[in-house]
Amino acid sequence: MQVSTRFIVALALLLPLAVQAATRVDERHPLAAGGRVEISNIAGKVTVRGWDRNEVALSGSMADGLRLQQDKSANRVRWEVIYPRNGNSGGATLELRVPRSVDVQLGTVSADIDVAEVDLRRLQANAVSGDIAAAGRSTDASLASVSGSIRSQVQTPRLSLRAVSGSIQAGGGAAGEVSAETVSGSIRLDAARVQRLDAEAVSGSLTVAAAGLAPGGRVSLQTVSGSIALRLPAKVSAQLAVKTFSGDIQSDAGQVERPRYGPGRSLDTRLGGGDGDISINAHSGNVRVTLDGR
Repeated sequence: MQVSTRFIVALALLLPLAVQAATRVDERHPLAAGGRVEISNIAGKVTVRGWDRNEVALSGSMADGLRLQQDKSANRVRWEVIYPRNGNSGGATLELRVPRSVDVQLGTVSADIDVAEVDLRRLQANAVSGDIAAAGRSTDASLASVSGSIRSQVQTPRLSLRAVSGSIQAGGGAAGEVSAETVSGSIRLDAARVQRLDAEAVSGSLTVAAAGLAPGGRVSLQTVSGSIALRLPAKVSAQLAVKTFSGDIQSDAGQVERPRYGPGRSLDTRLGGGDGDISINAHSGNVRVTLDGR
């Protein structure tokens, strides 16, 4: 295949323009523990990593026509990528470096969010169609996406996960209070010892495991058309109540009851001392309760 000299010359002239089309971002600001960092971006990607410095740094690149709006004070930094009104086919790829024990708030539309290697006081990440992946440590973590997926490996005593049509996966030592909710996506939770665990889906399945249940703790699982699988240690202490409308129930403890007339299954039994509460409701899905060690 022969390439014309005119094409080569035209390509050589366009290459420098392509390189110049991206605007570099390099911002730094002092910020100690207890401060707050906010990032807002529509398209592209936002990456967050921690470091051992008392300052916050933002680097990366933005497509031509975008600008970075800043709002800085002694204990708060906010960066927002401003897009032109006539639209822009490009986005912004940003990397944020944050110190320990700060609040981080992230908001995107179609940009993915990737958080790792952090030790935060609070993490809040919201996306519309972007995926969210989070790992590290935080005293409080809240992750929400409309149509994107959520993957959490955050070690935290308080974890909240919300999605509409995206799937949710969580592990990494979440304990204490854990909640997850989705409409059409599936939920998979692998938690440590919990005080309260709530998971709810409409058409998706629930697969939940917990290393233990604190005294007086509560687990509530609900789904309409999806199945539910719960795994707990054999020594768990709780009152277990399971109900389905048209699905089956399988459990390592208790006796499944069937009504003489009409559909439905139910199970009501005590596990150990029975000082906790486990409630499972499935409309048309099956339920499986597994007690490890039995």
